[in-house]
Amino acid sequence: MNAAKSSNANVRLLACLVDPQDSPDPTDSDYCFLVDGRYFKYVTIAPGTLAGEEIDWSFGPTLLSELLPSFPPGDWNKGHVAKDPETGQVAFVKTETESLVGVKNLWHPVQLNELDFVLKERVRQGVHVSTHPDFNDGKPVLIKFAVWPWEIVHIEAETTLYESISNLDIGPKFLGHITEGKDGRVVGFVVDWVQDARVAGPGDLKNCMKVLGRLHELKHGDINKHNFLVREGHDVVLIDFETAKKGSPQDLEDEICALQESLEDPGFLGGVKVLEVCE
Repeated sequence: MNAAKSSNANVRLLACLVDPQDSPDPTDSDYCFLVDGRYFKYVTIAPGTLAGEEIDWSFGPTLLSELLPSFPPGDWNKGHVAKDPETGQVAFVKTETESLVGVKNLWHPVQLNELDFVLKERVRQGVHVSTHPDFNDGKPVLIKFAVWPWEIVHIEAETTLYESISNLDIGPKFLGHITEGKDGRVVGFVVDWVQDARVAGPGDLKNCMKVLGRLHELKHGDINKHNFLVREGHDVVLIDFETAKKGSPQDLEDEICALQESLEDPGFLGGVKVLEVCE
């Protein structure tokens, strides 16, 4: 049953994880909304709530204007939508205010509001090439942030990793932390956008090995040629530290072997493909 047309003109869909309703065991679908241009609201929709609709309910404008009821007022940040057991209408059956965990290791002095960045290219969900009107002279930077609360642990780990390599000339320069809205919790970070670089090839093995060697007791964890970018002058920049962690000399030896194989691979394994996202 459709929700009545709602007054959600002040609401924008930022991201969603929609579980297909025809799956054998459907679960809640997750949504992140921005209300009044400043408030982040995380909403789950129970399985079967919008089942039977022929409209794509990951499409923001239709979802907000025709399928969901009006967002309740208040400072809640988590809500649950389901069919009201008494009326059968789609409704917000629960809203609550929860203290969401943010990144704790704030080792860099700069903090920037996620909403102040202007998207230029979406690498994947939560990883954007963007500009900021008052930062880095307006030049493009790479921002990475947790879209969902459960991703904070990974952002925390990568933030700490950047601290440990900040003086080792390995990866892009760490430029600051990103907050969820003005004065919100820290949910991500911003680094230099490596421009005018190419993916490493077989002839770059020696320089790539040197960069890996600077990690010392760290294991990168995702050795593929697309994470080794070569600038003019054969300067190699290592990127994507999501899976990096403490390692051993044997780990380094194993990664060097994997690196040689990846550099010789003509395929796209490990490359970045832009994902379809909710609009």
